[in-house]
Formats: sequence, structure tokens, C-alpha cells
Amino acid sequence: MKKLLLILCICLSSVIGFAQDKVYGEIVGEEHLSTGKVSVQVVFGENNKQFANMLTDGQGNKITFNTMVDAMNHLAKYGWEIENTYVVVDGDYDRISTVYHWIISRKTKKE
Repeated sequence: MKKLLLILCICLSSVIGFAQDKVYGEIVGEEHLSTGKVSVQVVFGENNKQFANMLTDGQGNKITFNTMVDAMNHLAKYGWEIENTYVVVDGDYDRISTVYHWIISRKTKKE
């Protein structure tokens, strides 16, 4: 019984040692049918201050992305990867809204 418990403890500690936590964000693009353009927003949730520097240039100005791919290419430099994507279409004949969602993640640094 003690050997089984020891083996279980060793297995659990090795799994915990290799576990990597992730943080998540979202790139949201809303298509404007009247102009054909997409407005892009990067969302990191309420604790977004730790990622704010990723969305500013060297002078501290907010970076504006023309496409969702531009945003993803920029964030990939910081280790972000796409987890999932989905599209929400809403509205009626006159006012159709298409919103693209890309769920992104990156591994957190282990302390």
C-alpha cells in the first residue's frame, strides 16, 4: 500500500510540475456593412492592465488594427495563439450585424 501511495505521489508531483496555466483573451471584429470595414478590438478581460503594453507603440499610443489578422500577427509576437473562433450574425433585413470572435491564449510564465 505504501508503494502504491508513493508511486501516486510521484506521478501527481510530476504532472503538477509540468502543468502550464494559460491566460485568455479575445479579438472581436464587427463588420460594418455600410462601409465594408471591420472594427477590431482586443479584449483581455477586467485584468487587462498587465497586457496593455502589448497594444501600445513605443510612444505609448494605442495601436489600431485594420484587420483581425493584423491584430493576431501582432499578438503572436508575444506568444498568443488562437484557441477557437466563432461568428455571431444578428439583425433583420435592414440592419444585419456580423461579429467575429477569436478566442486567444498564451501560456503564463511559471514562477
